[in-house]
Amino acid sequence: MSIPIIDTDTHVIEAADVWTKRLPAKWRDQTMQVRWSDKTQHEMWCIGERPFKRAWENVSYKVSGDGEREQVVDERWAPPTLAEAHPSAHLPRERVAIMDDWGIKLSVLYPNSAGFALEPFLDHPNPEISLAHVRAYNDYQIEEWVGSAPGRFIPMMALPYWDVPAAVAEIERLADSGFGGVVMTGAPQQHDQPHLISRHWDPMWRACEEADLSVSFHVANGTLSGGQAGPAVNEHHLRVSMRLGTASYLDNARQTVDLISSGILARFPKLRFVISESGIGWVPFVLDALDSRFVRDNIRRVLPEFGDLLPSDLFRRQVFVNFWFEHLEDFHIEKIGIGNLLWETDFPHPTGLYYSDIADVIDQALGGHPDQVKEQVLWKNPARLYSRALEKQGVLSGASV
Repeated sequence: MSIPIIDTDTHVIEAADVWTKRLPAKWRDQTMQVRWSDKTQHEMWCIGERPFKRAWENVSYKVSGDGEREQVVDERWAPPTLAEAHPSAHLPRERVAIMDDWGIKLSVLYPNSAGFALEPFLDHPNPEISLAHVRAYNDYQIEEWVGSAPGRFIPMMALPYWDVPAAVAEIERLADSGFGGVVMTGAPQQHDQPHLISRHWDPMWRACEEADLSVSFHVANGTLSGGQAGPAVNEHHLRVSMRLGTASYLDNARQTVDLISSGILARFPKLRFVISESGIGWVPFVLDALDSRFVRDNIRRVLPEFGDLLPSDLFRRQVFVNFWFEHLEDFHIEKIGIGNLLWETDFPHPTGLYYSDIADVIDQALGGHPDQVKEQVLWKNPARLYSRALEKQGVLSGASV
């Protein structure tokens, strides 16, 4: 059985001129741009001349001559220059060539240097220029990624969530452009914004629901402060990676608890959420814990919007999770629900799955399951979730899933 595959978490490595090409020259001293740093010996993303991040951080995918995964040594976590990164990281047609080799039909695109909570724009001192950066990034995805290879990419829309009316306006501007969903933080309180439980966010949820756009909480969208440790642990960045990476997955678990308990799912029953790049192993425990507390403490009496549903019912109705390094077990399917599962490669990040034969990757994740399960996870679930984007790009009709 030949199953089409949608890779539900990959990353745009933003071109160096994304913003300098699209923002007015009069704003150049406040525009996000790449500059070389003699101090760090890396190309850096800067706001004007102020550096804030290594430009090609997490651009880890490289292949050796025989097509096998190259050992990612310490310094390759952030190639010093873009010329030292594999072209498939940042060139859409080169990315498509990798996808073709691996048998991947479509890839969902998340940001990289733009941040999983869009921090460079959130922290920009000028609201007008901040919004211009967000809009330019969204236009870049449609014009240069989708435009270069129609029907191969599902871009995720950046939202200026710190300005709800502006976020609603951006949703309305791009609702029919082929986006699969929007990206924001699942921990807005960590970015000096109201908690998810606040009705402050309702106009944005309503706009997403009406536009049939999912909402993604990508891993590492908070402050990551919970994963920090003292100097003894932080002495080597690979040790930090192990600790911080796992802590960030658990941060997404906390955000899922906040989401379910906030009442958002109950108030907006057609709005879908994606808890991205944090795996699935924690989900059964979280759902069991929520249901247990909900029943034991009779929480329904103070949350009447739940009606006859349990927290796990709301999750299965509206929340998706994706996985890559774990093997799908029967208990995952039973506890999470076969309709809520997605698969990803995390290309081209350090934790990504880099193989020349996609069959090895699929066997690692789904080996032992019947073709019906594989098709549900690899194609039917993401095609249903992102059906509007796929229809807009001519990949399928409404009756195809």
